[in-house]
Amino acid sequence: MKTEMMIPKSKQKHLRVPLVPINWGHGRPWGGVQSHLLTFFPEDEYSLVIPSSQEEKYFLSHRFWRKFLEEKAGILRKKDKIIPPSVIAIIGIPMDIGVGYRHGARFGPRAIREVSAQFGSGVEGGFDLSQVNKKIIDLGDVDIHPYLLSGKLFDSKTLREVRENYRTDGEVPPLGWGNLERIQSVLEWIMGEPLSPDEEGYTVIPDIIPDWKGNVFPVILGGDHSLTLPCIRAVKKIYGKENLGIIYFDAHPDYLSSRSGLKETHASQARRVAEEIGAENVFQVGLRYIEREEFEGINKDGVHFWKMDELTNLHADVFSEMLFREIKNQKIDKMYVSIDIDVLDASVAPGTGVPEPGGMNTRYLIDIIQNLGDFIAKEHTMDLVALDLVEVAPDWDIGNITALAAVKIIFETLGAYFIAEKTKEKQLPSLT
Repeated sequence: MKTEMMIPKSKQKHLRVPLVPINWGHGRPWGGVQSHLLTFFPEDEYSLVIPSSQEEKYFLSHRFWRKFLEEKAGILRKKDKIIPPSVIAIIGIPMDIGVGYRHGARFGPRAIREVSAQFGSGVEGGFDLSQVNKKIIDLGDVDIHPYLLSGKLFDSKTLREVRENYRTDGEVPPLGWGNLERIQSVLEWIMGEPLSPDEEGYTVIPDIIPDWKGNVFPVILGGDHSLTLPCIRAVKKIYGKENLGIIYFDAHPDYLSSRSGLKETHASQARRVAEEIGAENVFQVGLRYIEREEFEGINKDGVHFWKMDELTNLHADVFSEMLFREIKNQKIDKMYVSIDIDVLDASVAPGTGVPEPGGMNTRYLIDIIQNLGDFIAKEHTMDLVALDLVEVAPDWDIGNITALAAVKIIFETLGAYFIAEKTKEKQLPSLT
């Protein structure tokens, strides 16, 4: 029979949860002023510890803002007379332990939120994000462990020792998971999938059973690119593998079989994603540094890719038509978009872990994204199901220009897809 776990009052601290109001573990809060679109600070009544039953299967903090979610989970549920998704959820993932070169992307979510302060809610064409007719809510950051990339890299003894250390400190337990596992689990719950306890009986969401599957569009702020792997796994859990595709905008294919013996880093995540959904459903745009192993792999596996030297002399509208024709031929009906900020030229986006000269400018990328919205609106055969923007590393930035580009790209993506009235003056021809 399990005994109750009593935690001394001296150990009862503020919540340390998977969605937190700071970049926990890395010493740098959000800080500054944020726009009303990309900010959420819980009121004190939600951020203070709410004593629980102290049963051993729950930790003191319950892993989430329990009171907040119990009272506000209705935000994520379906709304009458609104075509789902009715909620756009902003989620930060302040992790960069999957990086092999310059670190700092763990501070990307904070930088994007801070820089968003100088933006209103307008998007190109005289439109405003208030026209999306969706609830936009910032759910804070996934609580990232500073050392545990994946539970696969640590034996059960190590994970138990980490758990015991967290218990002693009165902090949140790692639930027997590394960061990749907890990212996937948190995103699954946000998108409407009930969670199961880990092998020792601990659970992430104690009392709330989600019933809003298909109603939440996640916008994920990175963080290094290894996070796309658990995110696509979560999306696959919600929507299924069939006809699920991903468009990468990236300077690198991230298609190594492993890096330094590890198979789940930012250098190999796209190869793992291809194993999850099929290489033929992977589309890569803007490549310009490709290692030999990667080049052989993407050709052999049938990944659709376009190198930057091929795009240089192509107008964005012309290339967009080529891209969408390939997507339509694959019969993709659910699309995940992943934007590595290093797809932009290093002069445009220096604040990133692996800057690469010779890339596209922001205008070119935004034109493709706007064309994507036009294509979806015209064809009625495909939906966007998630967006991530990764690898913003503000400590390497100059005048916040990289973070500014990130905010602009996110806003224009939401506008292009969710504002029904927004169309470009020059329409793409039908692909029928």
